[in-house]
Amino acid sequence: MVRPAQIDFLPPQIFQLNTQNHINPGGTCVVAYRLSEAVPRTGVMVGDQFYPGYPVTLAGKPGYVVYFPLPLDASPGVPQIRILAQDHAGNETVNGIPNLIKKRKFRSDTMVLSDSFLGQKMPEFQAAVPELRGKTPIETFVYVNTLLRADNLKTIQSACLKSEPRQLWQDTFLRMKNAAPMALFGDRRTYLYGGKPVGESIHAGVDLASLVHAPIEAANSGIVRFAGLLGIYGNAVIIDHGLGLSTLYGHMSGIQVKPDQTVKRGEVIGLSGATGLAGGDHLHFGVAIHGQSVDPREWWDPHWIADNVTKKLEAGS
Repeated sequence: MVRPAQIDFLPPQIFQLNTQNHINPGGTCVVAYRLSEAVPRTGVMVGDQFYPGYPVTLAGKPGYVVYFPLPLDASPGVPQIRILAQDHAGNETVNGIPNLIKKRKFRSDTMVLSDSFLGQKMPEFQAAVPELRGKTPIETFVYVNTLLRADNLKTIQSACLKSEPRQLWQDTFLRMKNAAPMALFGDRRTYLYGGKPVGESIHAGVDLASLVHAPIEAANSGIVRFAGLLGIYGNAVIIDHGLGLSTLYGHMSGIQVKPDQTVKRGEVIGLSGATGLAGGDHLHFGVAIHGQSVDPREWWDPHWIADNVTKKLEAGS
């Protein structure tokens, strides 16, 4: 039997639309490009991590856009950042992305765990996690800060995977009104108990404190992907803004939205609180790109959005 076969030795061509990309460690980068042909697999490789490209229309022509995060410990040349395109025949093209990784330092601090804090907060976790019953407060904290934190991250990443293949957001992302920052993105924490270190963590968002039970607004328009109890984050909501971009709202005292609900920018989604691993009433606000946390402050800055998102998507015109 003779069957017709299509032989293709020509790899796809990549036409980058952004001549330079300035990226902060722990920040977000957006790139736009066109290909010589439609392909089944394309996106950006950051080291060994792949972030998918979404087909979009750029100046009336087909193109692709990729949102990707840069690790906190990134430095010039490390990790490698490349656009990948693979056609149906398996031919693959990889192009390096011109980039300038800025220098950045993150804060480090120590947090002393008091018996009163442990006595107040750990029973909440012991009631929710059967294997913690009978454990001491400090044993419970170590479990919460390691195994439960890692499990919460998997839940967040799973929720963020379900992202609309189109941009749902517009304008600058909203910051909680009249709120003071209590902790910043990238803060490296060492927890002390009895004068000895008992754990570490890297803060994955910005903590904002206002009035007790202050209204929490959706930072931008999108679709609710998670609404419920989320371990260290307590009562939490995750909103998908499309193209792999999500926001997280933690420690709320009450939730006023449901999964799959569409919300508008500025719509009240709940009230601030102290649920989860929180010492007082505040909002933990996080931004994630394909489930990896990035600095929310970039998305609060209209100039950053104009330079790093809007102008790049207009470059194809």
